[in-house]
Amino acid sequence: MKLRSLSGRLGQRALALALAAVLPAAMTPAHAHDDKIITLIQLQDLHGNLVPHAGVIKTATGQRYVTQGGGMAKTKTLIDRIRAENPDNLLLAVGDTVHGTAEVMFTVGDAIMPALNSFGIDAYTPGNWEFGYGPAVFRNRFASFGPKPPLPANIRVMADAFDGPGVTAATFPTIAINLYNDTDSAPLPPQLHNKRVLPPYKIFDVAGVKVAVIGITAAIVPQQATVFNIGLRFTQGIEELPGMIDEVKAAGATVIVVQSELGLAQNLAIGRRFKDVDVVLSAHTHETTLNALVAGRHGIRSRSPGRFHRLRHHATVVVETTEDMFLGRVDLAIDNGRVRAFRWKAIPVDDSVPEDPATKALVDAAEAPFIGDTVVRHTFMPGGYCPANDCGDTTTRGLQLTESLDTVVGHTELTLHRDDVLEDEINNFIADAIFNVANMVVPGGVDLSMTNGFRFGNPILGPSDVPPGAVFADGRQPGDITLRDLFTLFPISPAVAVAEFSGKVIENDLERVLSAVFNRNPFLQRGGWYVGLANMTQKIDLVHRPFSSSGGRIVETTIGGEKLDPSKRYTFASCFPHGDALDRICRTNGGTGHQFFELADADDYASGISLVPPLNTVGIVNGPRVKQVAPDRFVHAVHLMRLYLDSLPMQTVTAAMVATGRIQNVDSTQAGNPPEPRPVSAIDPTLIQPPEGAGPAFLSGVVPKVH
Repeated sequence: MKLRSLSGRLGQRALALALAAVLPAAMTPAHAHDDKIITLIQLQDLHGNLVPHAGVIKTATGQRYVTQGGGMAKTKTLIDRIRAENPDNLLLAVGDTVHGTAEVMFTVGDAIMPALNSFGIDAYTPGNWEFGYGPAVFRNRFASFGPKPPLPANIRVMADAFDGPGVTAATFPTIAINLYNDTDSAPLPPQLHNKRVLPPYKIFDVAGVKVAVIGITAAIVPQQATVFNIGLRFTQGIEELPGMIDEVKAAGATVIVVQSELGLAQNLAIGRRFKDVDVVLSAHTHETTLNALVAGRHGIRSRSPGRFHRLRHHATVVVETTEDMFLGRVDLAIDNGRVRAFRWKAIPVDDSVPEDPATKALVDAAEAPFIGDTVVRHTFMPGGYCPANDCGDTTTRGLQLTESLDTVVGHTELTLHRDDVLEDEINNFIADAIFNVANMVVPGGVDLSMTNGFRFGNPILGPSDVPPGAVFADGRQPGDITLRDLFTLFPISPAVAVAEFSGKVIENDLERVLSAVFNRNPFLQRGGWYVGLANMTQKIDLVHRPFSSSGGRIVETTIGGEKLDPSKRYTFASCFPHGDALDRICRTNGGTGHQFFELADADDYASGISLVPPLNTVGIVNGPRVKQVAPDRFVHAVHLMRLYLDSLPMQTVTAAMVATGRIQNVDSTQAGNPPEPRPVSAIDPTLIQPPEGAGPAFLSGVVPKVH
């Protein structure tokens, strides 16, 4: 066996010596010199980021800010560099890709597809937001077999806006072992009942080595809006995985890679439980594992980047990166068809990376209808808005975009982050915007507001954090907030609504969210961080609770400065996912008396807002048929953020307005509930969300030994 290329900065002789240090003693440097290196290139959770943007680069000693990081063209430059260094490679993509920015939202994902198709992706596994445009879009874009249902009229409005009739299909293979046809929620031919929607895996011959790539898509889609998964059924993928491993091994695969959208906690559990899996490319949690995590029967160890480490028998490398700010690279040293050592690096996609010209041309073409003098109208039409396939006047119905995304709509004196599992400035800003505008619209005002705990979205840099001499790709000044920023902060299309909820229901649902974020059982952790709160504070105990007498992790909740009353009914403003049952708003169930915000002019966020009742209250989703609930000119969170910015002095967000501290971790076992540092991951203290969860050890099923 001959080493076909150099890997990274190591020359052939240096590589041989490095491998000799980590491979079995019986393998001399001469033998190591003959080893093969296979490179896995990890593309993960791009979230629709077509163009360079401000970002935070995680480093070994902290973080640094960039003004022109990420974007498709820069990412392609790095991919091409790696391919040139080692032709024995696979480009593997996993996670949310066709969602996350205005360009992809208003084109149901089409805007990113030409550039993505040009990358030459070897295998792709979708994330939960790939289903956000409904099953018809998903099947037409990603399914290689089975039904390709006609696009509903509302979807055609958005798909036609990009490149004519139909959805732009992926030209790369898409795989998942845990996505099935569901005949209970949609009519399908008998031969398709309960069959997989996608192939479960793909086997590649790389330099004479058979590499199997198995896909596991998100399992949380059924917990999202009902319209996401009509005709689809999801499993966790864990029950199917042993059979798939046996199947690919029988087909001759000696290297097994799992690319999984289950999140880092569950993917580490896969690494510990499935001894034949060599690598897990993790997505969904939006963590940057600067160090590789090696999971095995005896635990999880952290391994430094940039050098080869021996991969012990039955151990698994688990790595993850953050959206388009990093590109992952795993070099595998192969001996006799088996992985003997690995090297990992999360490569920053920062200001220093030039844009690939061919990819930039594709991106520029996709961007043109959204910016400058070439901007055109875009309309988002939710499900149910086109009964009998008649959408009516689409310029007066649905969410309208008629301005350049580079329009400056406000300013900030500090950097607005979304990088904390419990609380951050961005979610505080969104919740405050909804709360403050709602108080101007709702007679008598509202008691509280929340926003989803999204983990995606780019920071907005304050003037003091812009590196000296740096410029922004869109020409903004330091501290400017653009319309593009607002849609990136809230790139989904719910309507804004107000409803009444009991204090008990509110606290119970927040307890449910906390439990999902910090559950000790990795397979009960779900996506999203904690919610953003307005006019509301909480004390929580993540270290000591829950125990049998506590009821949950929440110690105390205040609304409007007063302790929450479980029996009181509170007026609550938040978002409402189109197509959901009319008993909830975002992240909270059990509400009554829903009223929706409606614009006087769909094109003008400042035209005035009125309250209107729902258009339909029952039978909202009946199989593939969806009824409209929100008004034609429904109000979106971006409208409220703009109105809120307009109301601020100099349209400027200050540090005091969005300061964290609304959620405080305490020790509830001590009198007075004194503040206590929040739990930090013992696996890797730089991780935002502890993959091992938090709380007493017995919650994971492990009972401490009694001495």
